[in-house]
Amino acid sequence: MRGTLTRASCAALVAAALMLGTTGCSEEGPAEKAGKKVDEMVDRMRHGDEGDLEKAGRKLGEAVDDAVRETGEALEELGEDLQDD
Repeated sequence: MRGTLTRASCAALVAAALMLGTTGCSEEGPAEKAGKKVDEMVDRMRHGDEGDLEKAGRKLGEAVDDAVRETGEALEELGEDLQDD
C-alpha cells in the first residue's frame, strides 16, 4: 500500500506537530502575565506546604497528563477526518 499512512505514522506525525506547536510565541502579553500570576496564587494556596521536589514532580505529572489528553484529542480528530475521506 504505497502512498498511504499507517496508524503509527499518523500518530508520529500528530505527536511531532503537537511538540512543535507547543513552542509557540515566546513573548507574553498582559493577559498571559496576569493569568500566570493567578495560577501561581492558586497553586500556592492549594499546595503551600510542598517542597521543591514534590512541586516539580506534581508539575511534571500535570504536564504529562495535559500532553496525553491533547494528543488523544488530536488523534481522535485525525481519525474522524480519515474516516470522512
